[in-house]
Amino acid sequence: MPDPYRDQSAARRRPSSFGRRALRALLWTVLVLSAAANAVASLSGMSTPVRLAFGVTAALCVLALVVDSARGRRRR
Repeated sequence: MPDPYRDQSAARRRPSSFGRRALRALLWTVLVLSAAANAVASLSGMSTPVRLAFGVTAALCVLALVVDSARGRRRR
């Protein structure tokens, strides 16, 4: 008798490709670095364009991670 609480499609799923995992790792790394650089730039009183560049970079990384997550959920 099959277990009704177990996801039967889990065995048929393909593992994430190496490229996709590497992209996510790169996005997380850039996100952390840009957020830290944005905090340092804000606390040290750097010019607004520098802070905006770090902030936009962080926001784009978040957006890319959300899109990647949504695509991954849709494939499952």
